[in-house]
Amino acid sequence: MNVPEKQRRRKRSKRFEKSLVRAFSVEIMIGLIFLFGVFLLFEDMEIKTTVFHGIVSFFQWTTNGFSSLLGAILGTADAFETSDIVGTTLIIIAFLLLTYRVRQKAILRFHELSECPDCGCDLIHVHRNNLQKLAGWMFLLKIRRYSCKECDFEGLRMRSKKSR
Repeated sequence: MNVPEKQRRRKRSKRFEKSLVRAFSVEIMIGLIFLFGVFLLFEDMEIKTTVFHGIVSFFQWTTNGFSSLLGAILGTADAFETSDIVGTTLIIIAFLLLTYRVRQKAILRFHELSECPDCGCDLIHVHRNNLQKLAGWMFLLKIRRYSCKECDFEGLRMRSKKSR
């Protein structure tokens, strides 16, 4: 004799039920806006004057800070001679030009790497090390590291950030 098994009823998940606050969020927002409007009609505060004074004091604070910063920079610049400033600028320009030239030479040297130059097999992409990541960031390069499937060759491919 088979006794019918008791069927279990699943509880409805409350996860998908909306709470009252969620269901009426727009109406609650409208009510709060209405109450704030009524409050502003009957309050005795000078909101316009307070906001105006706050904005004026913010701009005064900003201009005072900017003028003191500019004064400190110009005061420091008075300590240097013009030849020092020109010499430092020329050194920085020379360093930037050298960096650009090294970047261009690296792109020309390592721009093409599609197969192993030793055995001609396919290459697989390998993760870069931290030095290669730093060089890519410093010289604005896309650096990819490859390894040969057959032999122990490892090589780099470098391209500018704008190329694909």
